[in-house]
Amino acid sequence: MTCIEFQEALPHIIDSGGGPEHKAHLESCPVCSDLVADLKYIAGQAKLLVPMEDPPKRVWNGIRRSLEREGLVTRPPGPRGRLLKFRHLGCWIINV
Repeated sequence: MTCIEFQEALPHIIDSGGGPEHKAHLESCPVCSDLVADLKYIAGQAKLLVPMEDPPKRVWNGIRRSLEREGLVTRPPGPRGRLLKFRHLGCWIINV
């Protein structure tokens, strides 16, 4: 097994532990072994993060106004404050 094959199967390996060929590669390849160790460390540290609180509504309103001023979003005709169109993405976002 090559490193590319191992890394392409990484989501499966992380979820299920992988098969014997994955384990053999992990034991013989310091690069992939270090990668898996780093990912496990990151996942462990992420569990320790304090849950973030949503910023106040005034923060989101300020972001929306800035995007409108820069012409990155526009409001459609109709009820104000419900939809924003992201022109460069070509999609509508509900503004709650």
